[in-house]
Amino acid sequence: MTLFSRLRSWLHSTLHRSRTEHDMDAELRFHLETYADDLNRNGIPRDEALRRARREFGGLERAKEECRDARGITFLESLLQDIRYALRTLRSSPVYTAIAIFTLALGIGANTAIFSLIDTVVLRMLPVRNPQELVQLSRQDPARGNQGDFYFTNAIWEQLRDHRDVFSSALAWSTDRFDLAQGGAVQNVNGIFVSGDFFDALGVRPAAGRLLTVADDQRGCPALAVLSYGFWQDHFGGSPNAVGSTLSLNHHPFQIVGVSSPGFYGLDVGSKFDVAIPICTATIFDGKNSRIDARSWWWLSIMARVKPGVTPQQLKIRLAVFSPTVFAAAVPSDWDPEDQKNFRNWSLLSAPASTGKSDLRTQFDQPLNILMAVVGLVLLIACANIAGLMFARAVSRTKEIAVRKALGASRLRLIRQLLTECLLLSSAGALLGFFFARWGTALLVRYLSTAGNNVFLDLSIDARILAFTAAIALFTGILFGVLPAFRSTRVSLTVAMKGSTAEHTDRGLRFRPGKWIVASQVALSLVLLVVAGLFLHSMLKLAALDIGFDRSNVLLVNSDLKLTTVPPEQYLAVYDEIESRLRSPSALLLFSSP
Repeated sequence: MTLFSRLRSWLHSTLHRSRTEHDMDAELRFHLETYADDLNRNGIPRDEALRRARREFGGLERAKEECRDARGITFLESLLQDIRYALRTLRSSPVYTAIAIFTLALGIGANTAIFSLIDTVVLRMLPVRNPQELVQLSRQDPARGNQGDFYFTNAIWEQLRDHRDVFSSALAWSTDRFDLAQGGAVQNVNGIFVSGDFFDALGVRPAAGRLLTVADDQRGCPALAVLSYGFWQDHFGGSPNAVGSTLSLNHHPFQIVGVSSPGFYGLDVGSKFDVAIPICTATIFDGKNSRIDARSWWWLSIMARVKPGVTPQQLKIRLAVFSPTVFAAAVPSDWDPEDQKNFRNWSLLSAPASTGKSDLRTQFDQPLNILMAVVGLVLLIACANIAGLMFARAVSRTKEIAVRKALGASRLRLIRQLLTECLLLSSAGALLGFFFARWGTALLVRYLSTAGNNVFLDLSIDARILAFTAAIALFTGILFGVLPAFRSTRVSLTVAMKGSTAEHTDRGLRFRPGKWIVASQVALSLVLLVVAGLFLHSMLKLAALDIGFDRSNVLLVNSDLKLTTVPPEQYLAVYDEIESRLRSPSALLLFSSP
């Protein structure tokens, strides 16, 4: 019988149990009576023939048990019995059960919370078509040896856009902030300049209207905009009438042509975009000194999709081949001759970009790994706590286990029963801890955010987080349960039946592993205490650090004259005017010094 046939038979026997039992009973009785009829035809009386047939068959119930074992039904029934018995046992000790579940919930919840951040920031792939094909381009200056600069000028982007023999598509983007208000208080939103094939190269589909195309990103292009799905819902209530309407960006009207698909927040992990506009529209905001023509304005990030069959080594070779052509055609005219010569020697590099671009990842990768190790220690301490409780609780269950062994239960069967209780505790702790993790993760994200940098992370649940939580629940259940289970089942029937005196005599030997558990718990707690003390000491040192001025009652104010009608050549005069007004007597009534 094939594996598929076995699985199908097991599922049928499980889902249609009553019908299977009836069919099995009828089939066994048919074989029994047929054999009795054969004996009767050979001259044996009917009653004797039935008796002999039952004796040779070994009894109907025994034959049924053998059939159930062959189909795997007995294991399922015994497992359900273990679960029901474990539930009754845990319900009879509500205080112990509540303490164990809450302790495990804290440990599992902390681990799930940190893993959720690691998954979102480091591991999760972009919600685009075939993200494993994406690479991010960077530039290297051989004279300085730097290999981490991911920003390019528009001139370099235009060269790369036209020289992509190893790329099936390429895209560029740049983040910015736009003011939606047409007057009065500023209402900033997150925006991105995107190349015309940005959405098409990523495989993003519109939720309403259409997305930007290559034809929309040409010199002198019209002012068009695409909204993110979340911004469309929040700002326009998801109204279809939003498509075709006008949106003011830094006091410039832009026509909304479509809405991107839900779940796509951009390529920068840690932030989300609200409005996407073509790169060519930068001239609307820049005026005469446009970043489109400036060859020293490093503002674009570039990704590309590698053609199928192109290996990383082949890609590296091809980038090295056409790098001189790309940089020679984009030399900054305002650089001195020596720097221009060095610029022509720059080269292009590529790195896998399936998880997107993130400064947050570079900043918090190591701290998140350290936190993961710390919460892992917390979980080990929680497991040691529960194991200690189980050792203490085993005293009251000594006679119960002894009676079950006397009635014929094997040690393996008793261990399985005790481990079932542990797995139920860890499952309940994981379920409660999962809700703790959702709350804790959102709290950590708010902690990472600042007034000038609001961190956004997609904290939606995915299969990786669920699998991690399930795996850690199974691991903790076995970790804190296997030693007490083995130790609790090593009970002497004679000693257990003699009473408490004999039990007290044997206690020193029986609970020796408990001393090791307590010792390990103290050791792990000491490690955590030292780490917490060092962390607190570092925080106090940073808080008391002398940075050269009095930080009390200091107010930081940012101003962006790009959002005003002030010409760029008058920016310096306006800033001087602001400073002089802050030094005026009326301003000094509010501030001790400007």
